[in-house]
This record gives sequence, structure tokens and C-alpha cells, in this order.
Amino acid sequence: MKLTIEELAPTKIAFFRNVGEYGETQNKVLMESFKQWVQNQEQLSHNPIFGIPQDNPDITPKEQCRYDVCICIPQDFYVTKPAQVGTFKGGKYAVFLLDHTTEAVSEFWGNVFSEIEKHHLAIRHEPIIERYTLQMVDHHLCEILVPIQEH
Repeated sequence: MKLTIEELAPTKIAFFRNVGEYGETQNKVLMESFKQWVQNQEQLSHNPIFGIPQDNPDITPKEQCRYDVCICIPQDFYVTKPAQVGTFKGGKYAVFLLDHTTEAVSEFWGNVFSEIEKHHLAIRHEPIIERYTLQMVDHHLCEILVPIQEH
């Protein structure tokens, strides 16, 4: 599994949120509606889109789990409804590029923690993020960003 390290700056974001049980169908509908909103914001159309599960379903009741899809925006960007405005904290991440298939994602989750350990990294208590660019979507790829601690 190929891994790179990347530092993401704190930034302003525009996002859509789903509240409820995490699942492929809900996330896909949310992502599609968000991509349509982004397409109407011409200056954002080339920015990557992030998928961020905000809650741990082992702790938070499934009907209260929050899943956000977001995009980084300039500080002076006016956000139109139904998007909301927020802040992404940024930080250091271990980045994994993988095929955006059920099998590859499942294999990733089966190996990611041993991979992090193998590289002597420690995970930060922040959400693990999915990142998509237009080029990745066209090639059925995605990146998974695992928050790691500074050494």
C-alpha cells in the first residue's frame, strides 16, 4: 500500500451535511447534489472534494452520525444555500491512493492500521477523510487521508 505524507493548511470550507446512518446510498446522493452545487460555482470546479465522517458510529447513535462533503473556498467567497460555511482544521495526514471500488476500500480498511504502524506513525483523534479530484473520479480513484501526529 503506497503512502505519502501531506500537510493540509487550515481553511474555510463550504459543505453539505447528512445526519443519519452512514451508508453508501446516502453518501452517494449527498455527493451528487454537492457536485451539482459546486458546478454552479465556476471558480471552485477544479478544487478537490472531501468526504468527512464526523462521528464514530461505535459511540454516536447511528441516527445522529454526521457526514459532510466539502470543498475549500477562498476567505471572501460568498456561499449560497443550501451549502453551509465551516472551517477545516488542517494538519498532517498519511495519504493513500486507491481504486474507488468496494473491494479496494474494504482491503484498505483491513490493512490501514498495520500500515500506519509499519511506518512508525501515530494517528491523531480526527476524522479519516476521503478526497476526490476530477481526474481521480474520471479514473475511479480516491484518496484516503489518515490524520497523523507531528513528531
